[in-house]
Amino acid sequence: YGTPPLPTALSEDLCDGFVVGGGASQVTRVGAALAEAEKIFWLQLVGTDITAAWSVQLAAVLSHARWPAVNCHQLYAVSTVRSAMTVTRGMTAVPDSPGLGIELDGDLIDRYRIEPKEKPYPHPNLLIAVRWPSGGSSYYAHTQQYWNDFEAGRIPPFVPGVYLEEIIDDGSAEWRDLAARAASGGVHSGTLDGTTK
Repeated sequence: YGTPPLPTALSEDLCDGFVVGGGASQVTRVGAALAEAEKIFWLQLVGTDITAAWSVQLAAVLSHARWPAVNCHQLYAVSTVRSAMTVTRGMTAVPDSPGLGIELDGDLIDRYRIEPKEKPYPHPNLLIAVRWPSGGSSYYAHTQQYWNDFEAGRIPPFVPGVYLEEIIDDGSAEWRDLAARAASGGVHSGTLDGTTK
């Protein structure tokens, strides 16, 4: 939603529906606009099972949130709630208990609690590589760089088999040189698509 702007998407009839994400105010505002336009959408609110419970509540009050939601809460190794959401044939019941309708697992939350630290960005001595299935690599000093390359069309948005790897500082001159070059922007080697060349 938003790219291109909704009036353009509607006048050109560019799609059957939309992907909607953001905070509560934005999602309800967009949901109302899409209902007025008679366009369906799915909610993409990625996070823990707390986020998934919030998404269920939002979907219940947004008339055109008819497509399956994307939450990714099932990817976490542990659940932060005492009873997991049950999904049957792609559907789940909307809880009617107070708040989001879930009970947090306080013991588990305490177990994983960490003290907040201010993290420098970009992180010093970070070198990451996007590894392409073709054998090529793209090196970056921080994740915003590869997002910028993706948005500018310099790298493909997704290729099956692509993965991200941290390149640990081994103290070598080669590592320092590559990290310094990556700090100025993506450093690419080989082909950046799914073909092997």
